[in-house]
Amino acid sequence: MMEVLASTPGKLVLLGDYAVLEGAPALVMAVNRHAKVRIAAKAGGVAEVSAPDMQVSNVPLRIGAGGQPEWLGTPEQTAKLRLVDQTLRGLAHEGLAPESGRGFSLHLDTSEFFDQGRDGLAKLGLGSSAALTVALASAMAVFVGRGAATANRRVWLEHLLQLHRDFQGGHGSGVDVAAGLIGGVISYRLLEGGTQPRFEPVNWPKEVHSLFVWSGRSASTSDFLSRLAQWRTGHGAEYASHMGMLTAIAKSASDAMMHEQGRGFVEAATAYSAALRAFGSACGLDIFSSEHVQLGQLAAQAGVSYKPCGAGGGDFGVAFSLDPDRLAALERDIVAAGFRCVPLAVDEPGLHLEYTGY
Repeated sequence: MMEVLASTPGKLVLLGDYAVLEGAPALVMAVNRHAKVRIAAKAGGVAEVSAPDMQVSNVPLRIGAGGQPEWLGTPEQTAKLRLVDQTLRGLAHEGLAPESGRGFSLHLDTSEFFDQGRDGLAKLGLGSSAALTVALASAMAVFVGRGAATANRRVWLEHLLQLHRDFQGGHGSGVDVAAGLIGGVISYRLLEGGTQPRFEPVNWPKEVHSLFVWSGRSASTSDFLSRLAQWRTGHGAEYASHMGMLTAIAKSASDAMMHEQGRGFVEAATAYSAALRAFGSACGLDIFSSEHVQLGQLAAQAGVSYKPCGAGGGDFGVAFSLDPDRLAALERDIVAAGFRCVPLAVDEPGLHLEYTGY
């Protein structure tokens, strides 16, 4: 039986948050939480889609003319599968969708992007939609016999970015898509007015130790970006000033990481955290939520650098130090304060594909 399996890691933005939207380099780490996709050939002309984490099972789907999806389930089911719908339509535009009338079963698994929190199951904010887009689009390209399209990952990245931006309504830098596709730790930036993604793998400085802290609250990156766009409209000069500061620090951090200069990176992370907090205060975004403020205070008392990851407001924060004993002390304080450290690790391979029956 023809079958394709795809697995894509999530991400954490270590530094360059927000400034990456203006062409600054962002340092992003692929993490060992994965979105998984399974596509298997199925007799008949109707496909079925199951996504337990979206509370849908065996939703019928027909591939119509030009590869366009025609949903046969309820409107409620279709709404929950908007990412699948957008991805399939984007693939049809690229000539990478299944042919009309082809049957298949599609199973989506994002369970590793959720964890048990204080108030029940919580979404961890590790880029699940981007990881799922990468896995789904890549698996489908292989399934329809166009796996060669995924071979050059620098070229494939541009296609994936467009697919995910269509889902996000045009917002976002694509740093999460790049991390999922490439894996490891990369320095990522957007050139030519935000249209051309560029990345370079970097080595984590051996003397830099890190701690990843779950704030206990999920946050919406898209909401923050929408609010930021509104504020920027009437505060162009102020926005540019803050972005200039963040960009300069992000460049120094990326250079330090590129040359494996641990002390320079930690110093840049400390400076970026302060600049990010000032930026959030200016534009009215709760980047440093009450949880991140408390975690930052605990880190300062331990002599450790701390900042929110990505858009902030919740989700993860990261602590950096050249002294592992300081981080160990901070972890004890964090646990005592009711927070939790999550043992995330770098995922080196990025997108992983397997297929049988060809």
